[in-house]
Amino acid sequence: MVDGGGYQDRVARSAAAGRKLARHNPEMHRSYWRTHDLAMADGALDRRTKELIGLALVVSMQCEVCIAFHVRDCVEAGATAEEIYDALNVVVMQGSGPAMVYAGYAVEALEELLAGQGPPDRPPPHSH
Repeated sequence: MVDGGGYQDRVARSAAAGRKLARHNPEMHRSYWRTHDLAMADGALDRRTKELIGLALVVSMQCEVCIAFHVRDCVEAGATAEEIYDALNVVVMQGSGPAMVYAGYAVEALEELLAGQGPPDRPPPHSH
């Protein structure tokens, strides 16, 4: 990823920072994560599909930390590398050059994850 840290480093640092922020308004953070859980629960779309959509969105929004989390969550939800690459290709088609850069970061995170360098033990719920 851009800062030189790898996938695991990004996830761990973001989780720690999120826990610090949550201490200042725990109710707001619980509300956010409740909304997250409701949105990502199986429904008309399964969790795998929703994670692929989430990954595509955060690539288009250019959020490097979110990319690392969503790559991890895609894999945990059963998405294959091929499905992830397909979702990234759609983002690149829609978002052009900038999306291609951030899709590349997703590929880096996926390669690190698949090489056994991640994910770290899952942090406590809702720490990203």
